[in-house]
Amino acid sequence: MAVSGPLTRTIADLELATKAMAVADLRDPWNVPLPYQIGDFPRRAALCVNPDGMQTEESVEKAVRQAAERLKDSGWEVTEVESPPFQEPARLQAILWLAETHRVGTGILDKEGDPDAIHVFGEMTKLSPVPTINDVLDALQARLGFLRDWQLFLEKYPVLICPTSSEPPFPDLLDLQDFPRVIKAQLTQVGLPLMGIPGLSIFTGYNESPDGKIPMGAQLVGARFREDILISAAKEIEARSPKIEIAEP
Repeated sequence: MAVSGPLTRTIADLELATKAMAVADLRDPWNVPLPYQIGDFPRRAALCVNPDGMQTEESVEKAVRQAAERLKDSGWEVTEVESPPFQEPARLQAILWLAETHRVGTGILDKEGDPDAIHVFGEMTKLSPVPTINDVLDALQARLGFLRDWQLFLEKYPVLICPTSSEPPFPDLLDLQDFPRVIKAQLTQVGLPLMGIPGLSIFTGYNESPDGKIPMGAQLVGARFREDILISAAKEIEARSPKIEIAEP
């Protein structure tokens, strides 16, 4: 259920890297032999600022709405609607994430000796106690229902525009100080992997703060194997957004 992808400064580079990653490799048991572009799609997008009750901060909402307006300006139809669930998929995702570590024993964390990883695992365990085998099987079964819901939604709206996080970028290592706040704010990042559907974070501009310029953006979500749709939409938003500033060395 992991969804891997490149980190780039431009959508052109993102597209290039995604095409390279999509090339078949027999060493990858999860590779699906599909072309990068599967076919045409309606230029319709859904906008959801507070998905599944997410408490989105004003500055984040502004960035998400900017992404929607810029996509609309390019000729896309954008409709503000409710999204499929995130909260329950996030809970199930946590069960499945932690089940493997519980199975092999937490001694592996102690052996690695990374205090940050040990702390985060402890915080995650507070949110998701040790599951039984039935909990794991139930999570896998429920996953299929959520995937069906998302597939139907993304058939109607090939792109969902939503927050990447309900808060602007956090200070470094905030998860070690206030893990519940971080995991709550990043609901959309935790819930989506359960369904194995791709997301793309797009830059929309900067917020001025006492600490300097804070980069802001939005998340685009698409159907399985339709990264091409997300990149097509992201190109339109990027063309109408400020350029990413590269700091001088």
